[in-house]
Amino acid sequence: MILIHAIMYVMTFGKGLTLRQYSPFLRDKKERARRIVDAAERNSVIEGLPRFGKERKEHFMKKLTKGA
Repeated sequence: MILIHAIMYVMTFGKGLTLRQYSPFLRDKKERARRIVDAAERNSVIEGLPRFGKERKEHFMKKLTKGA
C-alpha cells in the first residue's frame, strides 16, 4: 500500500520524494536486493519454473548489492 501511495505521489507531482527515499525498506541495499530476488523467484514459480537454488539466490544478491 505504501508503494502505491509513493508511486502515485511521484507520478502526480513529479517533485516528491523518490521511491527509495519514501520507503524505508528500499533504503537498505541488502533488504532491497532480497525483496527483488524474492519477487523474481515468485514470478518464476508462477510461470512454471523451478524455485531458485541457494547458489542462484546468492549470485543474484551479489549482483544486485554490487550494482546498487
